[in-house]
Amino acid sequence: MRFSLSAAAALAFSTLASCAPLGEAPIEERAARLQPWQLTALIAFSPSGRPGSYPWLTITANLTDPNELILGTAPDDNSTVSVPAGNTAPNCRAKWLSGENPHGRSWPCDPTGDGYWTMKIPKTEGFSANNFTAVFTRVAEVLYHGSSYRKEYTASKKFFLGSDGNLSGVCGGSGVCSWGLKEGLAPYPIQQREVTN
Repeated sequence: MRFSLSAAAALAFSTLASCAPLGEAPIEERAARLQPWQLTALIAFSPSGRPGSYPWLTITANLTDPNELILGTAPDDNSTVSVPAGNTAPNCRAKWLSGENPHGRSWPCDPTGDGYWTMKIPKTEGFSANNFTAVFTRVAEVLYHGSSYRKEYTASKKFFLGSDGNLSGVCGGSGVCSWGLKEGLAPYPIQQREVTN
């Protein structure tokens, strides 16, 4: 039996396509199915700077992931390895002294099951405790039958004051300032994407 070159190419393509792992859609399709993370709380705090007072500037965030995440398929029993929806990132906190900054490192969130979360505050123009970008990362990881299954997701969002901003807050007479999400914004959706190597 002989095939033309185009027929052979079509046969090879269809064979390769049929060999793609079942249940693994292209990354663009998987990203489109992800519901955004929900930022349930965000507080930024700037101290008065008075002697003897609390000296730390802080940015604290809480998030929830509403997605069940499929991490892979176990080869020994063909089980789908997943983590349930509703994983939380409590108390993601960047903390620094006046005159310093929170840039250039990952700030951990409180421990949670099925992996971990971090927050970064990258260096941005005009950075302050009421004008900043936060980058959140979730590493979903479980051990199943002695093997590790892992996926990483990230999302970035700018937070700022103003009529078109998403923060509001007050400063007291002592110089202490506190900002949070504008009333009615929480839970605030932040669209994440899967990180691929």
